[in-house]
Amino acid sequence: MAKYYFSRIEGKSGSFWVATAICGGLVLGWLVATLVRFVKGYYLTGMSNSVTWAGDKVIFVLFVGLSAGSLMISGLAVIFKQKEYKVLSRVAAFNSVLFMVGALAALIGGWGRPDRIFLPFYMVNPRSLLSLNAFIYMSYMTIGVLYLWAQFKENERWTNVMGTMAVIAAVFVHSGTGFIFGIINGRDMYFSSITPLAFVIAALSSGTALAMIMLYFTFKYTKRQIDTRFFLQLSKIMLALIIFVFYLVTIEHLTHLYDPEFQFGEKFVMFGGNFFTFVFWVQLYLVGLLIPAFILFNPGTRNKLNWILGASACHIIGVLGERMLFILPGQVLAQPIMPGYELTSGFQDGITVTYIPRLIEWIQFAGIFALIGFIYLLGLKLLPLMPVEGIFVKPVHEEAVEEVPVEEEGVGPVEGLPEGAQA
Repeated sequence: MAKYYFSRIEGKSGSFWVATAICGGLVLGWLVATLVRFVKGYYLTGMSNSVTWAGDKVIFVLFVGLSAGSLMISGLAVIFKQKEYKVLSRVAAFNSVLFMVGALAALIGGWGRPDRIFLPFYMVNPRSLLSLNAFIYMSYMTIGVLYLWAQFKENERWTNVMGTMAVIAAVFVHSGTGFIFGIINGRDMYFSSITPLAFVIAALSSGTALAMIMLYFTFKYTKRQIDTRFFLQLSKIMLALIIFVFYLVTIEHLTHLYDPEFQFGEKFVMFGGNFFTFVFWVQLYLVGLLIPAFILFNPGTRNKLNWILGASACHIIGVLGERMLFILPGQVLAQPIMPGYELTSGFQDGITVTYIPRLIEWIQFAGIFALIGFIYLLGLKLLPLMPVEGIFVKPVHEEAVEEVPVEEEGVGPVEGLPEGAQA
């Protein structure tokens, strides 16, 4: 087994500091917008009496999924004994913690009472998943940090132990997030026993897609070499997960469409001719599932790096649409308060409403993504996360894998070890 060497990036280029400054400015905007929203109230947003889980909750669910998926990439070298992926395990583990931080920042930034952040820890309701998830999320982050620490210390035993615990915790975390929505039987669009499993599989597929994109550009702009066979192997994993996501999403919607009790909501989403219809057919199915599957199946594109990265980006966009369909339609859709009767109310009860994020929400959305970028850049500069070279060391016993041409200028093997390199 080859020896991998890890080091911090220098981070001295002008582009690095420009990117850091832009992200820092957007994060500052997020902090200001969050403070204004807290002081002035929810009327500044596009939320209403019906829509109480808005765009920030969509980002929250998306980031929890990306965290779990990133951790699975890191866990390939631990649980599945794919030692060639050890070269990616540090940065993937760091991303898993990072995205959970972003998810919780998005969640807390939308609270009307963020000062009650410690309330779930000393007023526990064992029948409430929202209450229990406070412990689950903090335990998950703690395990993730310890897993990353064990890798920094090059402690093989504790790396294996904490890596195994981290992957198991990731499955529980995203299953718990899915249960929050899946057990709401008062709203037809949410209630489903498939939701926890669908959340986990979509998390793994989107996390794999994002990992490939982040790793590619990180290696490119730090001028380090990475073997393209990593992307070929990960794209096969992503393809299998995309097919599974397609299957789960399809049978869930078909089951709801078959049941008369759920038909109204499904027809509203699938055939209503509204924004969610576009998200369902175009963003989720076409862009997020069919196009990536075609690219990764087609012999002419499945071994080309640019096409693989394009398929990854398309799938992330599709999973974002899936998260939107989980969170929003169940709230904007009219709920029958008194079946068989017409109800008139000044509080928008029993009517279909609209939700359009306003400026302060868009500032918060941009700031949350910038927070991820800001911490990621600082992490690369301060911590030995990146390997000097990403060498694929697994012996190839089968047919030779077609090499993907790498056309980037200035990307090649790094001579010697940078200062601070860690084996």
